[in-house]
Amino acid sequence: MIKYILIFFLSISSSIAIANENLVIVQSVSNTKKTFVVRKGRDFGISKGQVSLFSTTDISFTARATEVTRYYSLWSLIDKEAIVPFKQDEVVTYTSSIERIWSEVALTKLREVETKQQESYLRNIVGNYISIRASWGKSLSQSTSEVSAESLDSRTTLHFEATYSKRMNRHLEFGGGIRIDSDTAIGSNPERTIPSTRNFLIADITYHFNQFRNSNAHIYSGLGAGIGVSSTEVGDSTKTGSATLLPYFRLGYETSPEKTKYSFMAEVQIESIVVDETFTTGDEQSTGIVNSKFAVGVKF
Repeated sequence: MIKYILIFFLSISSSIAIANENLVIVQSVSNTKKTFVVRKGRDFGISKGQVSLFSTTDISFTARATEVTRYYSLWSLIDKEAIVPFKQDEVVTYTSSIERIWSEVALTKLREVETKQQESYLRNIVGNYISIRASWGKSLSQSTSEVSAESLDSRTTLHFEATYSKRMNRHLEFGGGIRIDSDTAIGSNPERTIPSTRNFLIADITYHFNQFRNSNAHIYSGLGAGIGVSSTEVGDSTKTGSATLLPYFRLGYETSPEKTKYSFMAEVQIESIVVDETFTTGDEQSTGIVNSKFAVGVKF
């Protein structure tokens, strides 16, 4: 019983292979290069008038069987302007199914279009960019050494940044630049306003997700760090020192108008800043801040 089942499935597999793709040997090619003979005939399932697809690694075309014997068949090109590209004894791919012919032609054309679109897209996006951003943020948490947490009510910040970046491929982009922060903390007991200014050198890596279908827009995410200097005014005193931005994370949406070389960005950010400052009197003070921000920008 098992033997007959195996024979049945092998017969089906053979029939499918014959109906779809097989390798055939070119027996001869006419002097006019308009007809050719292959070593497949009626025993292979070829009938007179049949239209099939013949392919090499470089070209595909359709031909009609004009004469068929038991072991051989004569084929004529359907395209009267074309010539047979085969040579005698060359092995080529033969496809008998008419439906498969047209589906293969359509798929080939579709792949060509997709490849051209992909190449054009990559040529347009791979390169160097300048980005300018402005953001507004509010602290999620803050602490300052030797200062009661209850005496600090809130902290808001504005920052402006300019970066130069290199888009390496469809997804990855590396960049670096400068950032200027203007920070204001509100204190109580006593009531006071504490302004700070911080300047950073920053570096980041951005991952661009695939574009939305039929759109010039996509989502991206970024991770970066920075080092810089800080200056804070506390009443009549000023303290200065170093600032570390490590890390910052952003998740954004980027879109570009049709046929333009610039794009607009909107993003949310979260960051951690550590500041070590020293008063003119020599007293040291450390501040830790976690900010949430919303930013908009332009990239060109």
